[in-house]
Amino acid sequence: MPDRWMPESLRANCEEQATPVSFRVSYELAGFPGDPLVVVMGGISANRHPCANQADPGPGWWRDLAGPDKAIDPRSCRILGVDFLAGPEPDTDSPAESARKFKVTPGDQADAVAAVLDHLGEGAIHRFVGASYGGMVALEFAVRYPPRVGGVVAVAAAHRPHPLGAGIRAVQRAVVDLAAAGDREADGVALARALAFTTYKTSAGLDSRFSPQNIESYLMGKGREFADRTSGRAFNTLTRSIDLGAIRPEDVSVPVSVIAWKEDLNVPLWLVEELVSRLPSVESVNILSSDAGHDAFLLGSGAYSAALQAAVGLGAPRSSPARGVKAPHNLVADDVATAAVRTGVAADPAYGAVMPPLYLSSNFQFQGIGTEPEYDYTRSANPTRDHLCAALARLENGTGAVATSSGMSAVSVVLSLVGADELVLAPHDCYGGTHRLLTGLDRAGRLRARFIDFTEPGRLREELSRGPRMVWVETPSNPLLRITDLAKTARLARRIGAITVADNTFLSPALQRPIDHGFDLAVHSTTKFINGHSDVVGGAVVAADRGLLEEVAWWANASGASQSPFDSFLTLRGVRTLHARVRQHEENAAAVADLLAGHPAVARVFYPGHPGHPGHEIAKQQQKGFGSILSFDLKGGREAARGLTDRLKLFILAESLGGVESLVCHPDTMTHAAMDPAARRQAGITGGMLRLSVGIESTRDVLSDLESGLDAC
Repeated sequence: MPDRWMPESLRANCEEQATPVSFRVSYELAGFPGDPLVVVMGGISANRHPCANQADPGPGWWRDLAGPDKAIDPRSCRILGVDFLAGPEPDTDSPAESARKFKVTPGDQADAVAAVLDHLGEGAIHRFVGASYGGMVALEFAVRYPPRVGGVVAVAAAHRPHPLGAGIRAVQRAVVDLAAAGDREADGVALARALAFTTYKTSAGLDSRFSPQNIESYLMGKGREFADRTSGRAFNTLTRSIDLGAIRPEDVSVPVSVIAWKEDLNVPLWLVEELVSRLPSVESVNILSSDAGHDAFLLGSGAYSAALQAAVGLGAPRSSPARGVKAPHNLVADDVATAAVRTGVAADPAYGAVMPPLYLSSNFQFQGIGTEPEYDYTRSANPTRDHLCAALARLENGTGAVATSSGMSAVSVVLSLVGADELVLAPHDCYGGTHRLLTGLDRAGRLRARFIDFTEPGRLREELSRGPRMVWVETPSNPLLRITDLAKTARLARRIGAITVADNTFLSPALQRPIDHGFDLAVHSTTKFINGHSDVVGGAVVAADRGLLEEVAWWANASGASQSPFDSFLTLRGVRTLHARVRQHEENAAAVADLLAGHPAVARVFYPGHPGHPGHEIAKQQQKGFGSILSFDLKGGREAARGLTDRLKLFILAESLGGVESLVCHPDTMTHAAMDPAARRQAGITGGMLRLSVGIESTRDVLSDLESGLDAC
């Protein structure tokens, strides 16, 4: 919908002065008539555009969060964006003179929103979603107009300014005034904005993206972009408006949902906690983690998108048919099981194919010199692989995914994020291939690797003092099924800015989603449960943060690790039955674990589903089920293991796991043979240990085969 301007100026009695000042207010409305109305306001650099558009590609509402198939979807609500009041038109005064004449408060901004609602004939809004300064305005609106708002979603926002932030803004305004006095107002705004950006990112976030030499060019580049569209007067007015915010949380009578970030320097947790403790009605509180710091509210990470979507509280969006194409039957699913089945279904614009076609072409046509097609070369991007990546990102609740040629290529791509002198902490009983790659890279001087027991109390805190660049976990671990507390690990690692990676192969996103517990990356061998049919080799990396996703994608493309279209097609076909398969896998595995626990030939069972397992309680908290992989030690040692595997008929002696067929593996001589024998013993891997991947055959047949084999031990 095009921009619409108010037909006449609005009169606002600014609270800091006696003389009324006229403001011209503009707004933009997107969505279907009759749908619930959601008002959105971002930080001071935001404009009225609720979704990014071609007419104004600049910063409107969060482009990763508002739009079709995003957290705030204009197909399920109307989205109203309103410009901030930056002073009366025309812009003739110097910044200093303008500041002397008038001030604008968050209350004035709230009044302007109310005036727009009056003009549109809107009585009440469903939610007022405000981020940063916009969140302060949303709270003020709720104080002044409680009958007109169903609830507030405050994102990276508080009821009053952070004292440190107020001090920085005072310096910024002085910089603008000095520059304007010398006829260099735009340079002053650029420098002031660059100063602000030093507090928007965390030091870890800047360090992960820039060398000391190019941080300056980044900051000044962002500052100049802002100066191109913002006058010194507007900048000073808006920064002062933040400092004039003083809302009594006790006066906010409507329900409030709060989304904040631990690393936010502008709106620190202590200020958020103060707000929450004083609000009469708190609907939800989501404390997230991101190296982006205050800027995290601009990035559509999986956990953030999910929290925002839940806080806004809207139903599934309606479909809008494209021209010449019948409206598809696909949907935006709340249930990940449905998303697994339906990703890419009925979305073929050419022929209306129900299932997405397989695009085997290695290259794609350009429309002309200088054009940039969506796809050019399959190593870089392919429609079939993109469908798989979309499904995996949805399943893991991430912002996006990269599909690779194998699980180990996924591991290798992620380790490319680590520099030569940087440390990786990994579990001492990790998958043998991961252990081999880490030790090899360590020997080659590509990185430093250190293997620890993540379940040992206090060990992680101790090791984090070494300043690792990356913390790599497997939970459950392979093959001893040790359980690592994901939320605790993520929380501790975030304090030092380490990248957190979880190998989620053993459970799949059907049973565990590490990103929901604060992890940056989830890694898979999609060969296993995700494909589930033992007929394709593949891997995947799912990222919580868009910036990290782009780095992983760059390395996958540059190293040639991308998965082939045909393998992607097969893997996506497996994804569609993932949840149904996992249910049967789990049912069989639980029965097998009980059989093993009661058999006299078995010395010990490693299965988190048993209450006696050391990680049982943590597994119950962070998993939706206990999976279908378990290991056990035989009392007769290696010879007993050899005899049992020879007698089994249904269980196939083979590496890998997660297929529909039941497998038995001897880790000491198979999956972990590449490890040094001493390292295997330290990890607890013995000659008498066997690992089972319990398939989806008849439970009775599975138990009968195993029991008859054990009885002969």
